[in-house]
Formats: sequence, C-alpha cells, structure tokens
Amino acid sequence: MTTRSLRIAAAYAVIAVAMTWPLARVIDREIAWDMGDPLFNAWVLMWTGGQVMRALGGDWSALHDFWNGNIFHPSGSTVAYSEHLTPQMLQSLPIVASTGNIVLAYNLLFLSTFVFAGLGTYVLVRDLTGKPAAAFLAGLAFAYAPYRVPQYSHLQVLSTFWMPLALVGFRRYFETGRTRALIGGATALVVQNLSCGYYLLYFPPFVLAYCLAEMAWRGRLRDLRLWRSLALAGIAVALATWPFVSPYLDLRRSRGDVGTRSLNEVAMFSADVHAFGTASGGSTLWGNVLSAYPRDEGEGFPGFTIVMLAIAGLGAGIVRAVRHAEPTRDSATQRRALVAGGATVAVLGTLAAVGMIGGAAVGAGAGTWFSTDAIFVALAIAAAATLALSPAARRIVQGVPGSAFGFFAVAALAAALLTLGPTIRSHGEALGTGPYYWLYAYVPGVDGLRVPARYLMILALFLAVLAGYGAAAAIDRFGRVGRVILALAGIAILAEGAALPFPTNVRVPAEGLAPTPRDLFQGRDVGPLYERIRTDPNPVVLIEFPFGSVSYEILAVFYAGQHRRPLVNGYSGFFPEDYARRATFLRHIPPDLESATTAVRSSGATHALVHEGAFVDGRGAEITEWLLDAGAREIARYGSDVLLKLR
Repeated sequence: MTTRSLRIAAAYAVIAVAMTWPLARVIDREIAWDMGDPLFNAWVLMWTGGQVMRALGGDWSALHDFWNGNIFHPSGSTVAYSEHLTPQMLQSLPIVASTGNIVLAYNLLFLSTFVFAGLGTYVLVRDLTGKPAAAFLAGLAFAYAPYRVPQYSHLQVLSTFWMPLALVGFRRYFETGRTRALIGGATALVVQNLSCGYYLLYFPPFVLAYCLAEMAWRGRLRDLRLWRSLALAGIAVALATWPFVSPYLDLRRSRGDVGTRSLNEVAMFSADVHAFGTASGGSTLWGNVLSAYPRDEGEGFPGFTIVMLAIAGLGAGIVRAVRHAEPTRDSATQRRALVAGGATVAVLGTLAAVGMIGGAAVGAGAGTWFSTDAIFVALAIAAAATLALSPAARRIVQGVPGSAFGFFAVAALAAALLTLGPTIRSHGEALGTGPYYWLYAYVPGVDGLRVPARYLMILALFLAVLAGYGAAAAIDRFGRVGRVILALAGIAILAEGAALPFPTNVRVPAEGLAPTPRDLFQGRDVGPLYERIRTDPNPVVLIEFPFGSVSYEILAVFYAGQHRRPLVNGYSGFFPEDYARRATFLRHIPPDLESATTAVRSSGATHALVHEGAFVDGRGAEITEWLLDAGAREIARYGSDVLLKLR
C-alpha cells in the first residue's frame, strides 16, 4: 500500500470513529448496534476461529469439525446453516487470540467495513477518473450509503471491500496485460465470495459483464489468448470457492428442511418500488421523514446527494460520448440511422400501448404479465434495433475511450431491477414478474437466498462510482470552486448516512419474557456458571431455559462460542427439524410436562441452565422444580440463574 493510500485509509478510519461515536468509547465491552445477529456472528467467529487456533496449535483434527458448530445439538454442520464468515474470522483472529475478547474483535471488524469500503472505492474511482479528490468522495458515498444503516446488524452484508478491488484488478489487467493484476482481481473476487453468500451469487455476473464490456471497448472479443487467461482465472476462482460451497450443498442434499427458500418468502424480503423513497428508521436525518413504504428489507433510499452526483456524472459522460461519436455523412449511414429511428419509434409506440393494456389489466384485476415482462422485452428490442442499425449509437454506448461510465449506469439499473425480487410490487400491489424470478427459477443456489433486496448494496457501489464521475466533472468544470462543492457534498453524504448517536448493546425484544441482560461478559471472563461449564472435566451437553425465544437463544449461542460445549439451543438462518420439534414442547412449560421431559432427555443434555429471572410470571422457578422432580440436581447459582446436573 502506498503512502497516499495509507493516508486515505487513516482519513476514512477517523471518519468511521466519528460516524459511529460513542462505539469507540465502549469498544471492548458493548457490541455495535443490537444484540441480535451481531452476537450470532460473534459465535461464528469464535467457533471457526477456535478450530483454526487448535489446528495451528498442532491439533489438525480440529479442522474436521470446522463446520460442526456446537449449537443445535445433536445436529451437525450447523455453521452451514448461515454464513461461515471465514475471511472476517481470519481478519479478527489475532485480536481474539491475543485478548480473548470477541466483542473487541467484532467491533474492530465492524469499523473496518467502513474504512475498507471507502478505500476500495477510492482506488477504483481514482483509476477510472484520475482524480483523487473525486475518488475520495466516491469512497464516502459507498462507505456511508444510507442503505448501510438498516444493515448494521449484518456484518456479512457490510463486508464489501473486495467488490471494487475485484473490478480494479480486472481493469488493470486489461490496461497493462500484467498477470499480477489478473491474479489480484481473481483473488479479490474469491475473498468477496467467501465474505457473504449473497454476493457469491449476486456479484460475479456483474464482474463477468464488466470483463466482456472491457473486451468490447478494446476490440478484443476475438482475442483467444485473452479468453484463455480469463477462463483460467474463472476456473481458479471456482476451485478456491468450492470448498466453502460444498458443505452447504451436502447439507441441502442430506436435510430437506434446510437450504431452500419458498418463492413467497423470497417475495416477502424483496424491495418494493417505494423502497427507493424509504429511509431506515435509524437514519438521523431522514428516518422520520422518508417513509414511503416501511417494511423489512425495504429501506432502499440511495441518498439525494449521491443520486445528484451520479446524475451529474452520467450527464457529463453522455456529453463526452456524444462528442466522441461524430456522425459520418455517407448516405448508407444516414439510411441506417433512419431505419434505426423508425424501429425505435415503432417499438416505443408498442411499448406505450402495452403499458396502457397492462395498466388496464391491473385496474381490472385481470393479470399483470404485460405490465412488466412486455416492457422489459420491448425495451430490449428497441435497444437492440438501435444499436444494430446505428453506428453513432454504438459509439455513444461505447463511450469515451478509457471511460466505463456507461457500464456502471447500466449495471446500476440492472441491480435496481433485481432488488425488486421475483414479483415487482408498488406499495404492496403486484405489477408483474421481475427479472429476479428467472434467477430464482434457473440459477442453482439462488433459491437458497431469501433477500433479493440486498442487491441494494451492489446498487450503492455503482451509484458511488457514478457519483465519482460527477465529482470529477465538477473539478473539470469549476476548478477550485468544484473542490469546494465536493467538500460540501462530502458533508452532505455523511449527514444522509448518519445514525447518531450510534447505538450499542440494543436488546432484542423478548415476547412474554423479561428483556435479556444488557451487559455482556467479555474477554476471558464468561461468568461463574459458564466458567463452570467450560472447565468441567466431564462431557457436558447444555440446554438453557427459556428455550425457543429468539433473544435468549441468541444470547445462549453467543456464550456457547466461549464455553465451546455442545448446546441444544440454537439460532441461525435455518433451523433443523428436530430443534423445531423440541421447541414445540419446551417453549411453553407447563402444560405438557411429560412431553417436555421426553424432549429434554432425547436431546442428550447433561446440564440445564435456567434463567429464572427471564420469566416475568414466576415460571422460572417452576421450570427448576420440574427439572428437580425429574431427577436433576442443583450444582450452582448465580443471581437468578440456576445450573443443574440432569439425570
């Protein structure tokens, strides 16, 4: 990393600390944002990191249990029920190994997502525009895109550093022909694949499209040597990714209840058209203002400043491309242009008619296929006809040599459409089939992802790049005044992406129960009861009560990462069938004590930890008495928590 890049990274780090204040003040004892998925992801980091540390200590057999996390006992492969977070684990491993403090390690990882997202985008846009100031602004636009706010509890979704770096590597390969650049791009793509399962399937098609666009711009589509190099890079990416994909496929084949999402579930977590006008409730500036259609995974407001800069960049790019595409005067070219124009008018006229038919169909409730599918087809036909018949149009689309603004504009549009999921909806009303449906139906693995709205993060990257083009145009047009404009725009971007004061240790609601404790045991102090479980010389399988409550299950999973003993409880993206069946009897105790006793004994649990204080109606003491009546023996108490040895 160059000295300039280090200075840029340091600047992004200072901004990250300020934008998440007061997280830095409690960084070693309170976890960023809420006590939901961040605690679960901390368990993933602890489990997989613990297996790697055991292997480094000489116990290579530990890697055989890399995927067999200690939750949902006696089920196996439980890490594959959600994200494995291997790159993040390797990044955090030195902190965990030296301090034992997973909260500190997680928070540093969280802060790094802002720094690295900004830095990666900075490098990409600097390469594209040659303007460091514009690149710095683009980095802010991606690192603090408003969409990040509702994703603050999802470390994997925030882990986007490798996206821009992959594009940088491939672009530099096309520029220089150096194998090192190709290896760098492929490596970045592998790490991005492993950082988030959504991006594993959502982002590589854009990388492929970018490579094809570069080849077309440079007139190298028939370059067999280039094709061979890219094919080898693609194979290397697939081979490096496969070991982290196959456990998910094995689990899917062996457990029919794990690994797929229904079309209805996917539609539920798709963005609505009104999502682009809906900001996160956590947004300081817009949270109480922009709420066009609030819903889960439906907060896709891109930011006014970013959009205006992106429009400016797109406009400047189009002007340059039109100037570059000087029309020729020969009659054949003019005839082709007339035919192209006529075809476009005809197709657009048909499109208007189809749109009216579709609107009438929607109003009459007679079906909605025409309102979206036909529009996409008609637009594709119009674009293809124009490009096929008009050399000037092809030159405009190709753009200015060395400029890729056209690709990022089209890619942003594609990402925006894909966020809408299998059925495009406006304020909850179905308009028709979206292009995501074809991915769900025909691309292996896509049916295992339930949140198409996460294309919004990829859209945020492409908008940030376009905003960088807009910033570069401002510098070219206004000089020093343009730099002042960029400084004000940077402040506006940070204001639109702010969630201040930044919350920590926000408790997840526990329906019918007392709130979970806000304070966490951290570092090497896991509390006296968990310490007793961790140091017990005999085999231990733990079950905790309450059982089946999401907030308490997540807390039990978090501490399971520290005591590392098998746990009957669990929480993840999927839930094994035996856990769900057991929860039907253990979630509400009493009334069916006989079935509950059978459920506990069939789990293989040797110890029970009852959080009596979690039950606001006194049932905690009843659960302890029930276990004692079933032959358990109390061995320790701490506050309102009781540890029992089961018969």
